[in-house]
Amino acid sequence: MEKAGTGIKRVIDSCKKNGNEIKFSFSDAVWLTIETNSVDTDNDTDNDTDNDTDKRVEIIINSISNNNKISTKQLANNCSVSQSTIKRDIEKLKLQNRLKRVGSEKTGHWVIIKNE
Repeated sequence: MEKAGTGIKRVIDSCKKNGNEIKFSFSDAVWLTIETNSVDTDNDTDNDTDNDTDKRVEIIINSISNNNKISTKQLANNCSVSQSTIKRDIEKLKLQNRLKRVGSEKTGHWVIIKNE
């Protein structure tokens, strides 16, 4: 129970620091309601994620332009993300008809499709 007590204090301290209103109620469980402070649309997480993805796609396209046999592992290192993130980005590029793979994963190469 001691850990629960310190956890509640940390939640309260964090909410106060961020300007959130917090309400606790107790019954057979602990209920916690946190009212968010005003949302700054300039710092919208969705916009940040879209911008990160756009930058990553640009790095992927440039990397493939420089080396059409580059691996997803090398692309992940170039972009500082996981290999599965790169694979998701590549699938999106394929669906957008901007990129295709010719040959096998091991011996094939990438082709950037130029939309005219």
